[in-house]
Amino acid sequence: MFRKLLHTLLLVGLFALPYGVAKAETKVGEPIPHHFDLKDQDGMKVKFDDLKGEKGLVVFFVRSADWCPFCQKQMQDFSNRYKDFKKIGYEVVSVSYDPIETLKKFGDAHNVAYKMLSDPKSESINAFGLRNEKYKPGSRFYGIPNPAVYVINPEGIVTHMFSESGYQSRPPIDGILAALNR
Repeated sequence: MFRKLLHTLLLVGLFALPYGVAKAETKVGEPIPHHFDLKDQDGMKVKFDDLKGEKGLVVFFVRSADWCPFCQKQMQDFSNRYKDFKKIGYEVVSVSYDPIETLKKFGDAHNVAYKMLSDPKSESINAFGLRNEKYKPGSRFYGIPNPAVYVINPEGIVTHMFSESGYQSRPPIDGILAALNR
């Protein structure tokens, strides 16, 4: 009986690995599970320590700069308010599964002021526990995150997390700035 149960558990674990099962969503008060060792829209390799501002880093995860109109709007909104975040000591970055070329095209077309990070293998998306499990390997959308905004202090601890229940509504930037100005 025990041997059969152990065999079943091992099989389930082996089949789950290729599907990118993510850990639970990263919470406020926890250290960041990934240091954004990724490339930006210009192909430059960056890490958390390169990205953070005096008070930390605002990271927002988006589904795609290519095909998601809600993400595109959010990305433009953050770009329009980028100076407000810089003024209070925060740097801003976005993370998506998009390739560098897609981010570069979007950034150039919309004069995006912040770095957009390419996470084509969904490494940081998985580490933060944000992968949308609705999409399986082979799907065009495999690897997209559930949208979320994290604020991380200079020591790498999550101080704020903003998310919505659906992909169509995003946390208002005024609300994020208000929380950071307290």
